[in-house]
Amino acid sequence: RCQADHIIVKLKAIGCGIAPLTDWDAESFEFTADEIERMAQMEHQRFVNERLREGWGYAPGPKDEEKRTSPTLVPWDELPETEREKDRCLVRGIPAFLARTGFQIYRS
Repeated sequence: RCQADHIIVKLKAIGCGIAPLTDWDAESFEFTADEIERMAQMEHQRFVNERLREGWGYAPGPKDEEKRTSPTLVPWDELPETEREKDRCLVRGIPAFLARTGFQIYRS
């Protein structure tokens, strides 16, 4: 839910907004590479902040649910490329997610 709540924050950061979907035949909205990268970084920071508020901490190695530690609670620049790509994929999926819920993205 926090991811969904944060969509509007990410979109505002790149000069976009959300409106009800009125043209069901409209072409799919696509972000630029720079927009994807910026929003992916924002999503990662949102995730880190959420985990830290919930009492999680950084530890190398595998994620440990019991100890509430994760190796991904690091700055974007230290995040492995495979983890960065997960955030990029999430961002790329925002237009389709919103369309399924009856909304579309517009540029301001």
